[in-house]
Amino acid sequence: FPPSFSWRSDAMSQGGGEPAVRDALAKIHDLECVIKDFKDGDETFLTENINRFIASLSQVRDNVGKEEAELPLELLRRLDAGGNPDKFVVDAFHTCVVENQRVKGKTVKLTQFRDALLREASEAFPAEARLYKKLKGHAES
Repeated sequence: FPPSFSWRSDAMSQGGGEPAVRDALAKIHDLECVIKDFKDGDETFLTENINRFIASLSQVRDNVGKEEAELPLELLRRLDAGGNPDKFVVDAFHTCVVENQRVKGKTVKLTQFRDALLREASEAFPAEARLYKKLKGHAES
């Protein structure tokens, strides 16, 4: 399993943290708009928006603090780099499908090896092979 980050919050499971998180995200958006359209003389407005954002983070911390959730570190890295979390899920699913196909191939090869080994053992040691097949419930061939 990939490394993960643990996060804990009881309030989130009770719905108490979601409004606080949504409010903080809205404050981030507001702050981004202010920064994007920043002009000289808007320092007070920028400072007020930063302070509102900091206050919303305090609300998030107060409302979200006791529920456990494990987030893959790769997801956090991609989010920090500006990546889309949906793309991470698609990539993770694709990786699982590829790994599943690889394991399926190994299973097929092991089954073929077992059958070949049993065939060779039947030729070299017919009595023991019959006894083995009888114990394993294989049909006589």
